[in-house]
Amino acid sequence: MIDQAIVHTEIALDDFLPIFVSSALVLVFGGVYVGIYTAVKVKFLKPWAMSIAYLFWLLTAYCLYVMGSLMHVGDFTAKALVVAAIGLFLLPFAVYYMQHQVHEENEH
Repeated sequence: MIDQAIVHTEIALDDFLPIFVSSALVLVFGGVYVGIYTAVKVKFLKPWAMSIAYLFWLLTAYCLYVMGSLMHVGDFTAKALVVAAIGLFLLPFAVYYMQHQVHEENEH
């Protein structure tokens, strides 16, 4: 039987605060992205504000990158973080697409 060693990279003590802050900012920036996106879709904000929403999504993706790099994540987890960032980007589109389809089916 072959004994396989699992190598764990230690997280530096000085990296705990930046990891915590970046992960908290993922939640904050992601929420602001979805909030601005929603406000534009319900016509509470002007359409030009959508570019601000996309800026907050970019900040979210950057914070995910910082968090992942400081935690020394493996390949699978890095891919999962990318999928999470893309999913966060596409989720409001999907929600409002489905809402529009339901509205069309029930109104006509």
